[in-house]
Amino acid sequence: MTDQLTSRDDTGEGRQPSRLVIESVAEATATDPIRLPPLHDVVDPEALDRLFTREIGSGTRATDGHVTFRYHGCDVTIHASGGTTVEPTGGDT
Repeated sequence: MTDQLTSRDDTGEGRQPSRLVIESVAEATATDPIRLPPLHDVVDPEALDRLFTREIGSGTRATDGHVTFRYHGCDVTIHASGGTTVEPTGGDT
């Protein structure tokens, strides 16, 4: 595992937050995404996607709030604005 802090901004890409988590953690830990443990072991991916892809008012996305959880030895933070930060912690959870 590397000790690489990874940040991504998916504001214009339209990828689901759950997919962005997997890609970001794979990059931060130098792990093939297929070899990561199931995301649903630590967070409900569908709920995560619904929380951060919902439309409000005139079709704009919510822009405040965040969720932080630990996945594959990383602290993962997803921001409603579309950004994701992954910080390896050295643990396996």
